[in-house]
Amino acid sequence: MSARSTMTMRATVTRDATSTSNRWGGPDAPTFTETDTEEVIPCRAWSKSRRDKSDDGKATIIEDMRATVPAGADIEEGDRLTIRDRRGNLIFDGPVAVEAKQRRGGPGSAAAYDELMLTRHL
Repeated sequence: MSARSTMTMRATVTRDATSTSNRWGGPDAPTFTETDTEEVIPCRAWSKSRRDKSDDGKATIIEDMRATVPAGADIEEGDRLTIRDRRGNLIFDGPVAVEAKQRRGGPGSAAAYDELMLTRHL
């Protein structure tokens, strides 16, 4: 069984389209837009852990997630994902932030795929 055959979920990617700077020279606030409304990337995502974080009396849950996508998929660090099943039902609501991307598998082993390290705030 190939790595791709286990990718039963679909990810929609949004990317920061802002490339301008503010009057102090810093980057403007990000504006995320879909990369391509026709493209939905096969994936398999799961929650690795959750932790509570309290800041100024406001409780937040931070979820550490992982996902696999086909090697070379158009996903970059800093992108945001919304993950659905094959029928379009929501599984992981966004924003699910892509923290890192790493190539796995390849010659001499299973088919190559990319592993994503993700974070989601609930």
